[in-house]
Amino acid sequence: MRYNMKKGLLKTGIVISIVLCFSCTKIDYLVPTQACEKGIPNHPNASRYQKLADALLSQGVVGASLTILSPEGIWSAGIGMADLQNKVSMTPCHTLRIGSVSKIFCATAILKLHDEGKLNINDKASKYLPQEFTKGIANADQATIKQLLNHTSGIVEYSTISNILQILNLSIVKHSAEENLRSIFGKKANFNVGKKDEYSNSNFLLLSLIIKAVGKMEAYEYITKNLLLPNGITDVYASTIIPTSLSRAYYDNYDNGIMMDRTEIENNAVGGSDMLDGGMIANSYDLALFHEKLMTGKILSENFMAELYSFNPVTQDLGDELSHLKGYSLGLMKLETNYGIAIGHYGTVQSFNGMVYYFPQQQVTMALIRNADSAKIKKFAESKEIFDFLFEE
Repeated sequence: MRYNMKKGLLKTGIVISIVLCFSCTKIDYLVPTQACEKGIPNHPNASRYQKLADALLSQGVVGASLTILSPEGIWSAGIGMADLQNKVSMTPCHTLRIGSVSKIFCATAILKLHDEGKLNINDKASKYLPQEFTKGIANADQATIKQLLNHTSGIVEYSTISNILQILNLSIVKHSAEENLRSIFGKKANFNVGKKDEYSNSNFLLLSLIIKAVGKMEAYEYITKNLLLPNGITDVYASTIIPTSLSRAYYDNYDNGIMMDRTEIENNAVGGSDMLDGGMIANSYDLALFHEKLMTGKILSENFMAELYSFNPVTQDLGDELSHLKGYSLGLMKLETNYGIAIGHYGTVQSFNGMVYYFPQQQVTMALIRNADSAKIKKFAESKEIFDFLFEE
């Protein structure tokens, strides 16, 4: 959720500035200590990867979960703090909200249903959607499932400044996918179906409704039963139940080093049912494992690997800071880095931020989830230079 490319980044900055007027810190649970180690203890690249961890802290990050999966093995670390007030250190077993990285799981579920012959991504989405939504949402009666996946549907964004303000003043608390979609009933589409691309979280809420209809169960339940558990992924959560391992979340509103607790806002924003635009929770270790399996053909049939690696150029203006984001396929972004292409997704809720990327040339996967944000942190974390830490001595 809320990774609206350039528009979303600007919107988030405006909203966070308003947060102080509407919310106060509410600490109602202690994040428990998680004593654990993941990955190999003596990874040959450990000192290089530790430099990335140190760089994140130097930018002001409160806490982060970082995993790098390479041909030499897996390196995983907790960085900083999971709970500032109670001085609980982050470990690889703590979990964080992954924001729009959830879209990878949503897209994979849709493609799995296609693999099983239960839907076709070239069909109109209206074939599988409840009539209430095809009638109420402009373009929902015309867009194909594939156009929802690659953001060419023209369907309007539900996550607006008005929506976020309602989260802050508690008018919206843990709305479901259906409830959030009803907020755009009667609104005009952004453009005719297929005419261009424009990132919209609404597309993936509609996809979650399709998963629910075709899979005959809640979309979260479908992902858990058919994607996570069969692949041995135990610490990625598609659920409205918050795991006890979840870190708290923080935002530095003025880039002055003062972090405000935003945990309750995060939970209200994406805590509802089937919020597959950005509601999932994970540690970086299991997130990296899943993404590596997806990118190397271990989850979907070979037929769909070509689709995942076939990117449409991004024509939406992303600004200079995201100029390295060059393509979008079926729930995946393509970056051009100093070390070749990387495939995955960025994600933002309010303060939690996630990313997972696979470098096919080097067969390296990096998953980074952080519990704190500011303009300074975001600029560093979303730069292509952050990936240099993976490869430079």
